[in-house]
Amino acid sequence: MKKPSSLSLRSGKNKARGERKVLAVETDTHGGFRLALMNPATVLFSEDEVGNLTPWQPSMSKSQEYLWEKRLRAIEDAFTIADQCEMLVLHLGDACHGIKYPQGLVSTRLSDQAVIGDYNARPWFDYSHLKAYRQVIGTQAHNAGEGSLELILAQLLAARYPEVDIKPLYHGLLEYGGVVTDYAHHGPHPGSRNWLAGNTARFYMRDLMQREIMDHRKPPDLVLRGHYHTPVYEFLEMKGFKSELYVLPSWSMFNDHGTQATQSQNEISHGLIVFAFENGVITETHRLYSSVDVRTVEVL
Repeated sequence: MKKPSSLSLRSGKNKARGERKVLAVETDTHGGFRLALMNPATVLFSEDEVGNLTPWQPSMSKSQEYLWEKRLRAIEDAFTIADQCEMLVLHLGDACHGIKYPQGLVSTRLSDQAVIGDYNARPWFDYSHLKAYRQVIGTQAHNAGEGSLELILAQLLAARYPEVDIKPLYHGLLEYGGVVTDYAHHGPHPGSRNWLAGNTARFYMRDLMQREIMDHRKPPDLVLRGHYHTPVYEFLEMKGFKSELYVLPSWSMFNDHGTQATQSQNEISHGLIVFAFENGVITETHRLYSSVDVRTVEVL
């Protein structure tokens, strides 16, 4: 497996067509967990036999190799879609894994998780027309409380890439390319049964849109959420307004907690979304998703 630290796509002049802008969105990368995303170029530090701190590179698990190859391909596709137009990237939270579920950590040093998260984010910054990067604060269980790990991660990225507008936040209301996006980490549950999938999301959207309309505000064009590691999509029209909701998949495999929480769901999805906006209109939506069946298949 090749082990690039990043992609090499910073060449060429900006040939943005008119007002076309691109928004790329991902979530739940869970840096520091052996079954989640990790850049193979990651360098950490450990004490040697005489107490000196020396660099070391953690080995990749099979799950990490699989996820990193999928992620690199998705980012390459995102850059191709962007086609040298201006881009903004949203990470919807849980960039690190935290210590509430300590089984399967890459290391026991908490700061290593922020470093892994930093390496995971780096490929996005190889895009020469990246304007901004937003790091949403995710779940307390995964950021060591009060957003700690994700705040550290945002500071690491801001120091390395001062030319890019980088900020951490809990809940964003963004107007970009004339399209209004409401984004945060926590959102609706994907549904407890296949035939109920989307019901909770639809109620969530209806409530959000009604509250905005009653307060004499236009509902957001896009609502983006993470947390549940399961993709959900809903479209709703109300009183002449239209809104789309996306709950994104993760870049993590199931651990024992995930298996229990999903009641032994057999399929898990991974990926990210890329939108193109022109003059206040969503002109393209690319769901760069893939799924894998995690059941052990036997014929005896």
